[in-house]
Amino acid sequence: MELDPLRAALPSSSLAQPGGVTAELAQARTKLRESAPPNRWDAVMAEVTRLQVDQAMSPLAAMRAVQAKLASGWQPRA
Repeated sequence: MELDPLRAALPSSSLAQPGGVTAELAQARTKLRESAPPNRWDAVMAEVTRLQVDQAMSPLAAMRAVQAKLASGWQPRA
């Protein structure tokens, strides 16, 4: 299956910018990374994963929950 004709039919802006859930996940991850303490990104992502498994949260909901925890003063362990 050749995709070049499909790419030619799409506006260039739609190829460069994710939309929908993909965009929401990217924005949530960016906000989470910006608010994560220095050198603690792995611990922050471990908490996201823990919430997904233990609480059956979606990736987006888990990232938002950890963002809220960080905003309330929670500090992940190193």
